[in-house]
Amino acid sequence: MVEQNKIHWTSKAIILMGFWLWEQEEYGHAMLCIHAPNWGYKIGHQLKLTWNDVIDSKTGKCRPEIDLPYVGHSRPIRTFAKENIEMAFKKLKIKDASEPIYKNWKTGKPLTSSTLNREMQRFSEKFIDTMKEKTGTELYYRPFKSNAFEIAWAKDLTKANQYTPQIYRMLSQFMGHRTVKDTMELLEEEPDDLSTYFGFDLIKEESPIFQKDFLNDKEALSKFLSINLYLQID
Repeated sequence: MVEQNKIHWTSKAIILMGFWLWEQEEYGHAMLCIHAPNWGYKIGHQLKLTWNDVIDSKTGKCRPEIDLPYVGHSRPIRTFAKENIEMAFKKLKIKDASEPIYKNWKTGKPLTSSTLNREMQRFSEKFIDTMKEKTGTELYYRPFKSNAFEIAWAKDLTKANQYTPQIYRMLSQFMGHRTVKDTMELLEEEPDDLSTYFGFDLIKEESPIFQKDFLNDKEALSKFLSINLYLQID
């Protein structure tokens, strides 16, 4: 399939890849995939998050939201992200909560925007191959770039608002684009004139990707890839 016919990575696909990366013990990249599509941070801000930003290190319990004063707009920490953060904090035996959340646990180095494209492209290609081996479904996603997380969140938001003109204007300002046209070109969408809703955490928690051992349920995984990721039907 030619490049222009490939599609943007969706939040569901990225989060599913995150759960798969966790099984591969690529914990930092896994958490980035599980968390980032929910919050709409630019990648530089996402990679700056520390454990202190998301969890009370004394209790090991997740905070209800992230509130970074230099960013604006607090982000709610929903159930599946909360569970992942608390589990990771315990499993990885975090001693210093001022450390960044997202690091390469095999090298001990924090993830950086300068190397993330190359790392995520390698992981995403392996993920696509693994899903094809497991289910027979081939996913035609574009090469994975570091802005894929923010784009996936933005496309969830425009869909939740039924592609209203207002949401593109709000997104353009929020994402720091020069014009609304730049936002629409990035997302490859055009607005419809309906109602507007602006928010975060737009993945439905009843999605099967949050079921235990979902990656090992070949029948359910195959059905999910075919309907939700390939055909993109909720």
